[in-house]
Amino acid sequence: MKESYSIHNPAVEVKYLIYHRDDPNDGEIKVFVDNALDLEWECDDKAGKLIDVPPLKVAVRKILNGVADIEPVAHNWPDDLKLTSKRLMGEAIASVLRDDVEGAEVALENAKKYVRGKSKQVSRYWTLQGCLIVGGLAAIAGLIEIVSRAWVTAQIGRIPFLMTLCFWAGCVGALLFVVLRFGTPHKVDSTAEKHLHYLESLARIVGGGIAGVLVGGMVKLGLILPVFGQTGMETLAMCAAAMIAGASERLAAGIVTKVENNETATQENSNADN
Repeated sequence: MKESYSIHNPAVEVKYLIYHRDDPNDGEIKVFVDNALDLEWECDDKAGKLIDVPPLKVAVRKILNGVADIEPVAHNWPDDLKLTSKRLMGEAIASVLRDDVEGAEVALENAKKYVRGKSKQVSRYWTLQGCLIVGGLAAIAGLIEIVSRAWVTAQIGRIPFLMTLCFWAGCVGALLFVVLRFGTPHKVDSTAEKHLHYLESLARIVGGGIAGVLVGGMVKLGLILPVFGQTGMETLAMCAAAMIAGASERLAAGIVTKVENNETATQENSNADN
């Protein structure tokens, strides 16, 4: 938010005019959003002298501090949402500059409610966007590898080929998990930067791929779902298990724990027999 005691600055172009008063007795005031979507207000010396007189000066500073507290939240928002939020904040500034302190407080509270609500929606949008990009690339990579499986297998071997397929399947599973549960309450808001949301999205998808490799490897070793290896459906079972594991880190951890418990129990029984 920018404020100024000069007016008619030719370097500043108005994108959305919120309030303009040009009175010969009380001076001129302008509150607007410029082309860079920055919220600004200006006044001439006559209006500035009226604003600097208590108690209006205290009320103006209080409203400006309230606007400054919520304005950074909308910094990286899409332009249409940013403009709406700046307009609501500007209404609060315009009201207090008109000496309508009660109206300014109501307008500021409305702006806060709007910013809080939209902040979570923008955060959800960033997270879903990042997951769709990374998960989509993983799905494309997996399809390319399946189509070129003969060449890829010849280059890196069958086991690495199967493990990479499990990684892509786990990534797709993680994407499906994000999409299917996206209607649940979102605890994060857009006060975190956009790149942090994208980094979290990347970590979710890659984490699903790693879980897919882990569980797919267990299928290959026959530790889980051994019947599919006996029926010649090992590759399908590995990819399906990897996708399910990618959709839930808890499932992957539960499978590992179950295998470890089974191995421990088997070893204990063996020692007891000896």
